[in-house]
Amino acid sequence: MEKLQTNQFTVMIAPPATSYGPVDGRKYTLSASETDNSRHLTIGTKYNVSIYKNCEDIFTAEWKSKLGEYVFSGRIYISGGEYDEEQAVNRFNYLHSLLPELLFLIIKSDYDLFKYVPWLLDAPILIEYVSNYQQLRSIKNYGTPRKFLSLQD
Repeated sequence: MEKLQTNQFTVMIAPPATSYGPVDGRKYTLSASETDNSRHLTIGTKYNVSIYKNCEDIFTAEWKSKLGEYVFSGRIYISGGEYDEEQAVNRFNYLHSLLPELLFLIIKSDYDLFKYVPWLLDAPILIEYVSNYQQLRSIKNYGTPRKFLSLQD
């Protein structure tokens, strides 16, 4: 696994989603190709399951309304039994260190949405790590989209 390079990053907005909506149920599928180290982000109203083939890492996220406020809720897959514990820990550490950069790319790629719906800039980002190993299962708060957009300055 190599560090993400922005020149190998493609974004597709799948209809009926547009740059400006919808917010409710807006879904993001970020994948890494096993063959050429490229990353692909699909923004839509459904997860892009067609890119799961030939992909090593899949990160999914969506905007959810909770108690009248929006939350950017994501899931990243660590292990389901195909890795031994040491491999799963290594995978967790790698993906955990890469996740801030992935979040930055997703937020930057959907910048028009934030211009149209600016209150999303202060919504919490909650990411669930999914694993068959109890010690690797967790939900982490990564701050807000505003924090990640300020990284580009």
